Amino acid sequence: MNANQLQITPADHADDWAVHHLFGALHRFNAELDARFALADGWGAVLDEHLAHVRAVGNGITLLAWHSQQPVGLLMMDGHTDSPLFRQRRWAELLALYVEPAARELRVADQILAAGAEWAQGRGYDRVQLYVTASNDRAKRFYERSGFRCVQEIWRMDLTTPVEPSLPDPTCENSYAHGHHLLSIHPHQLIHDESDHSH
Repeated sequence: MNANQLQITPADHADDWAVHHLFGALHRFNAELDARFALADGWGAVLDEHLAHVRAVGNGITLLAWHSQQPVGLLMMDGHTDSPLFRQRRWAELLALYVEPAARELRVADQILAAGAEWAQGRGYDRVQLYVTASNDRAKRFYERSGFRCVQEIWRMDLTTPVEPSLPDPTCENSYAHGHHLLSIHPHQLIHDESDHSH
């Protein structure tokens, strides 16, 4: 592959097929590392709703890397505003970063991440945060080389199957229903304001 043929552009509605293709590939890989990351039935409709919400509100960006008119890289980033409980409330979350294996020699991940970081800085965010699976050593090495550092860990204890299924959290479900956090794995907030559409 020739690096000179690489282009990084914001995804528009006509590019949604490419976003679907790369997002699906990313999560098939993630599910191989941790089965709990397998996508639900109908995930494409949820992704479409997220993309439409971000375009309407403008609080995120979806970037595609193209090589010879083929999509080879994806970055999705959203802005967040946390609870007023915290002093430093606004930050950008890297929701998705994926590069097709055949294109990794072109350093697509470096270029598309730099473009995402430029967007975040231009929006006034002072940091970018992400979640990475503990066993994904390749990704952790890349993020460390790119200037990220581990500041928090998620620990899990699996429980035996409960007698009764857990009930949905109405606050979270309402948040999802209003187009918020559709791709985020941590939608909970200590204070929820329905009038704030910046999450």
